[in-house]
Amino acid sequence: MKKEVEDKWVMILGCLLLFCVQFIVNMVTVALPTISLDLDLSVKMVNAINLIFLITSVSLMMPLGKYVIKYGIGKSLKISIILMIAGLLLSAFSTDINTLLFSRIIQGIATATINGSIYVLFTIELPPNRLGYDLGIMGSCGYIGLCLSNTVSGIIVYYISWRAVFLVLIPIYIISLFILIKIDDEWHISGDNGIDHIGSIIYVLFMGLLLYGIEQLDSKNIFILILSIILLIIFFKYEKNKKNPVCNLELLKNLKYVLGNYSAFVMYFMTFIATYILNLYLQNALGYDARLTGTFLLATPLAVVLISAFAGKLSDERDERTISSIALTFILINVVILFFMDCVPVYFLLIACVLQGIGHGLFSSPNNRFVLTNIDQKDLSDASPMLSTSKDVGKAMSLSLFSIICGFVLGGSNTLETNIPSFIISSKIMLGIVICFGISTIILLVLSRIKEPSFKSD
Repeated sequence: MKKEVEDKWVMILGCLLLFCVQFIVNMVTVALPTISLDLDLSVKMVNAINLIFLITSVSLMMPLGKYVIKYGIGKSLKISIILMIAGLLLSAFSTDINTLLFSRIIQGIATATINGSIYVLFTIELPPNRLGYDLGIMGSCGYIGLCLSNTVSGIIVYYISWRAVFLVLIPIYIISLFILIKIDDEWHISGDNGIDHIGSIIYVLFMGLLLYGIEQLDSKNIFILILSIILLIIFFKYEKNKKNPVCNLELLKNLKYVLGNYSAFVMYFMTFIATYILNLYLQNALGYDARLTGTFLLATPLAVVLISAFAGKLSDERDERTISSIALTFILINVVILFFMDCVPVYFLLIACVLQGIGHGLFSSPNNRFVLTNIDQKDLSDASPMLSTSKDVGKAMSLSLFSIICGFVLGGSNTLETNIPSFIISSKIMLGIVICFGISTIILLVLSRIKEPSFKSD
């Protein structure tokens, strides 16, 4: 296959897989009440349906990146797609909670593998002179999947069944598998691709306990967080002198790389919870139904589509940190508007959605390019999964922190409909924290651009 044709197929493959990966993050949320009634689940077990997927995906992403590079990106993607299809089918036909949870673990493993593969494939396959443009298109497809997931899933649950939600992505995964077979190529990164199995186990335990501990944070479970911190210390000490570490600690000396990952963490920390809060506010405070709310929120992905390609081209010509700081400013304005959501007209909230879409569209491809082009190609197997991990941890941290705040403010109440004032107070506290994160990140990006020498890697 000619290089130009192969690049086009790789581009299509990346768009399809990133759409699915982001779609699957949220697609089950809207179906949880129906699943709970059908399978007669407690609140704890309902939460476990999403929690077990998130913990599996985030904790395995970094270690699996090593296996992907060692055994081949193409082969790993094929296996992960087949695994995902099996997991989705198992979920759709689950008759009890244990089967459903097991299927979600399978989906988490497949998602971690895909996330650990796709950015590496893009960076080594596509031409450097248009990498930003291509990353912009791929990033917009991923964010469209994230934004559409609740809307599409809500319609499917309303008109068909919660089981059909798990089937909707299978045709896209099958098409992706056929594209890989059609390309009939394999991708590796040269070098010593040994695997640190013990370090991988320590990392998985640390990340899993960290995310679970934050989600379950209270006086009884604080020891889980303490244990995760102890494991983190052990992990760093163990990995320090390893020849093939799970996480290349040398990358942390590259301050540009660290800044790019932190910026990605903050961006997803801001946008994920902003959309989540607005969704709840529209439905519970303003009385919008799920379909009308979904239509309202479509303003964000539409703005992403319109701006992403432009942002990608811009990142090929301008410094990525300047573009990223402008993007975060748009998102920050969006969050400030949401902070006053109970005081402003509804059309202000629609403007906020558009601003978030513009900000996300401007941010994604420049920041991806900034992170992945400021390292050596031999480090891509570490850098790409870490970038995806930073984004997913941002989402998980924001939702966990908001859950903790709601727990303190709402007390023992399990419903929002009768506690709108308390929900708004919880939201304002969370959005205030988000604003602080956003301002600090913009300042860091601007300072790194002004004081360029101090941010150069050794």
